[in-house]
Formats: sequence, C-alpha cells, structure tokens
Amino acid sequence: MAPWAADHLADLADLEAQAPQALAGATLQHGDLYPFNIMLHDQRVFVVDWPHAWIGAPHCDTVTLLSSASLSGADPQQLAERHPLTRAADKEQIDVLLAAHSGFLLRIVASAGMGADQNLVEMMTALGLASLRWLRRRR
Repeated sequence: MAPWAADHLADLADLEAQAPQALAGATLQHGDLYPFNIMLHDQRVFVVDWPHAWIGAPHCDTVTLLSSASLSGADPQQLAERHPLTRAADKEQIDVLLAAHSGFLLRIVASAGMGADQNLVEMMTALGLASLRWLRRRR
C-alpha cells in the first residue's frame, strides 16, 4: 500500500484538496460512524458517540462505514453499488472522501507520540488503510 500511495501522493493531495466542495451538503453526519458506534438492541439501532457531528453530503457517513466493513471481509465497492446514497453520489465525490478520510486518519497516526493509546493508533491505522485500499481499487 505504501508504494502505491507514495507513487500517487500528488493525486491523493489533489483529491483531498477538493474535500470542502465535494463534501458540502445539508445532511447531518455522525462523523465517526464505525461499527463500534452502532448498538443493536431488540429491533432498534442506536448510533452513539456524536462529538464529531457535522453537516455534509448525504453519502459521507455511508462511505466511511462501508470502508470500515472491509476490515471484516466485506467488499465496500459492492455494497456501495447497492446502497442508494452511494449509488447516487458522483464517483469523484466518493474518491475525494476516501482520500480525505484516509489522509486524516493516517496523518493523526503519523503524528501520534510515544504516549498515544496503541489500540487507538492501530484502529485508526486500519481504518485509514481500509479507505486507501478501496480508493486504490477505484482508481
């Protein structure tokens, strides 16, 4: 993964620079929607831990959640092609989000100091690389 990212660093930076425009919208986003923030109880679904909520394009939380699903062996591209929010999104908008998501997480990991919680660092690395792998397959 690192050689591909290094070879495409300028492209990744260009994609990430488009994030403010590509991710604009009027939909409430969780901003940290991963399986560990979703609780199932009886016939109900609860989404918890909302400190990163923001307003953006309708597909944003769906893309990050699908990306994280790849860590369990699911193919995020197949899921995205079937989901109405990602199916309706412009291809480039999804690529921009994947570049911004992976860049955000991997920058945090790269700057984590010695005292950083290693479980958190490992989780952020896995999530960042999952988005980067999906983006690589799409490009």
